[in-house]
Amino acid sequence: MNGQLCEAVIKRDKWVEHLKKKAEHTAKVTYNNERAAMILNTTYKTAMEGNLIPNRETLVTKIGNMIKSPNSN
Repeated sequence: MNGQLCEAVIKRDKWVEHLKKKAEHTAKVTYNNERAAMILNTTYKTAMEGNLIPNRETLVTKIGNMIKSPNSN
């Protein structure tokens, strides 16, 4: 070793930085106070009755999208 970081360490550090930026975005933008209040005030029953989620298939799709792309609307 010549004192330089190996490629795996450099890639890991870049990935960690990327994850930190995504987490910050999620905390500040995706789940801002208005969005958090909406989530807290919208129960499953309200969502189903208010046509926010018209059926179970749409609900499952929305959950899947949130898991795959947590910072997207």
